[in-house]
Amino acid sequence: MSGALPGVDLDVVVAVHDPSRPVERAVASALRGADLTGVVPGGHRVRVSVVCHELDADEVRRAVAGRLEEDVADTVGAHTRFLEVRDGLGSPSGPFNAGLAAATGRYVCIIGSDDWFADGALGSWVSRADRLGSDWLMARLETQDGEHVATPRVRPGRTTRLDFVRDRLAYRTAPLGLLRREALDRLGLLPGDGTGPLTPGMRTGGDVALSLRLSTSGLRIDYATDLPAYVIGTSGTDRITEAVRPITTELTALAHLLDEPWVAALPEDVRRALAVKTLRIHVLGAVRRRTSPVLWEPGEAATVQGLVRRCLDLAPGVGRALHRADEALVSDIAAARDADDLAAAAVRRGEAGRLDILLTSDPLANLDRESTVRAHAAAAVAGALPAIARPGRGGPSATRRSTVGATTGRPLEGLRVLVLAFSPLTGDARVLKQVRHLVAAGADVVTCGYGPAPDGVRGHVEVPPGTTNELDGRLITAHAYRAAYWAQAATRWVRRRIEPGSADVVVANDTDTLPLAHALRPRLGVHADLHEFWPLWREEYPGWKARIGPYQEWICRTQLPRARSVTTVSDRIAQEYTRRFGVRVEVVTNATPYAVLAPGPVGTPLRLVHTGAGLRSRAIHVMVEGVRAAARAGADVTLDLYLTLNDPPYLAELRRSAEESGGVVRVHDPVPYAELMPTLNGYDVGIFVLPPVNFNYANALPNKVFDFVQARLGVIVGPTPDMADLVREHRLGVVAEGFDTAAVRAAVLAAVGSDVAAWKQASHAAAAELSDARQSRRWVDAVARWAVDGG
Repeated sequence: MSGALPGVDLDVVVAVHDPSRPVERAVASALRGADLTGVVPGGHRVRVSVVCHELDADEVRRAVAGRLEEDVADTVGAHTRFLEVRDGLGSPSGPFNAGLAAATGRYVCIIGSDDWFADGALGSWVSRADRLGSDWLMARLETQDGEHVATPRVRPGRTTRLDFVRDRLAYRTAPLGLLRREALDRLGLLPGDGTGPLTPGMRTGGDVALSLRLSTSGLRIDYATDLPAYVIGTSGTDRITEAVRPITTELTALAHLLDEPWVAALPEDVRRALAVKTLRIHVLGAVRRRTSPVLWEPGEAATVQGLVRRCLDLAPGVGRALHRADEALVSDIAAARDADDLAAAAVRRGEAGRLDILLTSDPLANLDRESTVRAHAAAAVAGALPAIARPGRGGPSATRRSTVGATTGRPLEGLRVLVLAFSPLTGDARVLKQVRHLVAAGADVVTCGYGPAPDGVRGHVEVPPGTTNELDGRLITAHAYRAAYWAQAATRWVRRRIEPGSADVVVANDTDTLPLAHALRPRLGVHADLHEFWPLWREEYPGWKARIGPYQEWICRTQLPRARSVTTVSDRIAQEYTRRFGVRVEVVTNATPYAVLAPGPVGTPLRLVHTGAGLRSRAIHVMVEGVRAAARAGADVTLDLYLTLNDPPYLAELRRSAEESGGVVRVHDPVPYAELMPTLNGYDVGIFVLPPVNFNYANALPNKVFDFVQARLGVIVGPTPDMADLVREHRLGVVAEGFDTAAVRAAVLAAVGSDVAAWKQASHAAAAELSDARQSRRWVDAVARWAVDGG
């Protein structure tokens, strides 16, 4: 037996239904630091089972191997097996059950294909579970954006021997962490016939019954609040798109659970806690999301009414714990005759006031263990305790969560936030990041702007495409700036469509929304996000500087001091707003979401790339001529341009120059943003030398520099201060000495003679730090500082 592998301590089960999912991230995180025998730091052997649902196992194996970094591929491959499940059910329960049935380790752990384990998580979990004798060691949960998911909200300071009722375990529906396999056997959940503990056939919620069985069967449950986290990936399409599914899909698992005889046999206090949570979070939550009759399918009204009755009948006094808004919604559901009535009830629930979503009808019921007031009180007590220092999460983002809202992980829970921008929202990367982070923080987000609604929002006010803002030159000449602003068509259209006071917070993007945002009288205030320094936006044009510059100064002078908080895109622009207008301005850079990529090999010729707007003011022709000059000087180099059609004559000039370059320069159509990172990853160096023709260009820190980092490229920039500082600090590439053709030529020649592979590795090392997870969270923190306490 001298050559035998040690016994398996932990079987990790990953279910995958789409080969494009980043399953390799989950696999690599499970075996991070493992030796050749699969033993991770801490001395425990881990084995991973990737269960391929309706997929060819060999195809998935090849995809995973191809995306793993070379230094871990052999170790990971040796301790990962690929199983196939073809059941035709379209439910994740099937593959998870198959993986659990195949497990032989002392512990089992399930993980989604978008998720991963923080550094050191599994080894520390097994050590803790062994020491305590845990049957279920609950993992601490974090999103990839660094937000702590505070479920369950246990008694302050309580981490061991948790109680279902007193520690609110009903709110932990996913059995994440370590499960002792022997405990599953004792409960009859691993019958040995290939089935398993998750409810079969459920498209969603198949793990709810398992979590409830574990937490109500007298097993020992402990909570690893101080150990590395289970990290929930939030960038997968299925997660960020909050499509309204049919009620039968969304709530079938819960309906099935309420029918289980063992649930009816639970103690009364357990049944009551379960019923309140199911009714409040799942059933009423499903109704709240369906604010239009078109979102209701035939028969769903009766289904919801039946589920409400079953929750209320599960235990005495369930309705007593509901706050006034939910109590009213329950009454409306019972009285509803059709989908129109239910949609109207959902709208009324969304318009409920702050006290209505806090207090119960019976004042004494606010003392009920399941009441919203008690939940907030528990969170406040927990927040008053000394914060536990948590270890690093590792993985794609090392972002630490803010102390703001730390007790809930969703500091804007229930706030109605209007995100206002006069731009096509689904193409505005900065606005989309605002929406994503605000939604993740618990806000009910409504957007207003051009084009369709972004994913995940509660509602959307679409400005008609022909309704635009154009300043009346006569009013500008007369310095009648207030009249000029309110004479604009889009501004007037929005003001007529949105009821003043209907939002708690307005996030106003750029100066053209600021007076409107204040006029909408949000209950708590306005946050201003300024994408440029607007008083000098087009200062290179004398007419604009003389006429529109003072108008922008007027907006900033009169509106910025009224905003509760202000953010902008770079340090120097923030400093100028503060200097001129006396307001505190924080910086949220145009950072790019973290991309799960690795640096590619350096090519021959050296492959340069530039992406963005095809604007003459950006002097793209200077970069083209500089690269061509470097090629004439002997540099083996190419430049590919992916440009949008902002200025057709200028783009035609660039195409002619490319054609004359003998293949050194190529001009392409722009690629969709979803394809941008993989496209850029095929190059070696991103280049952006931006001439300082105005204040904003001279102080820019644009998104494309962050795109280059996420694509794991080296970087060439001009001596623009913030860009240059970023490149030098992280050793990403070279800073040109000037903005002309000669400076670009010299920088390209320097790149050809440099260790570009080291630049690409530096981008890889900085990718997590420079991703939007850390930067964009500041919008949430800025709003939370003045909004979560009611203003």
